[in-house]
Amino acid sequence: MTLEKIVKVLGFIAFLGGIARMGMTPSGLIWGSDSTPELIFAFAASILMAISSMALFMSQSRQTGVFGFISGLILSAGNLMLSATFYGLFAYGDYPKDGLFVNLANSLSYGGLLLATVILMIVTFRAKVFPRWYAIVFLLMLVCLGLPFLGDFFAFFWGLTYVLMGYSIFTGKGINFVTVKKEEIAS
Repeated sequence: MTLEKIVKVLGFIAFLGGIARMGMTPSGLIWGSDSTPELIFAFAASILMAISSMALFMSQSRQTGVFGFISGLILSAGNLMLSATFYGLFAYGDYPKDGLFVNLANSLSYGGLLLATVILMIVTFRAKVFPRWYAIVFLLMLVCLGLPFLGDFFAFFWGLTYVLMGYSIFTGKGINFVTVKKEEIAS
């Protein structure tokens, strides 16, 4: 399997992860926060997003460089840590008890996801690989996180970023890949 096919498969997984994350919003509004349907969507989305976050970097790696790579790694690790939290809710029926390790893990997870999202938004906007209005969706997600009355829609916009980018990666539509000439590769 070629690298291009791997990136396309990861793009499709990002698309599915985004749909699962978007499913948290109506589930939370209908059945309440931390309801079983919302947690199922959250767990599935976290696993799929952990697997596919590197595709968001790999599809624009040449333009985003080290910062894109770092944001992809942090997004993958943060989503993996979130999936562990959601698994704990299923296994034990409650959030982990407060303690130094739990507080540190939560701070790293949520802080890392926030930092990586801001970095990815900036490098994606500057790379000009994806349509620039994708950065507006990133910004909407961050605004929803910061405004309490929009907090219920945070997961929707978070998922929407993965749906849009995953769809673009999988289909190749809307992506402005910079073509590299053979002479540039040889030098």
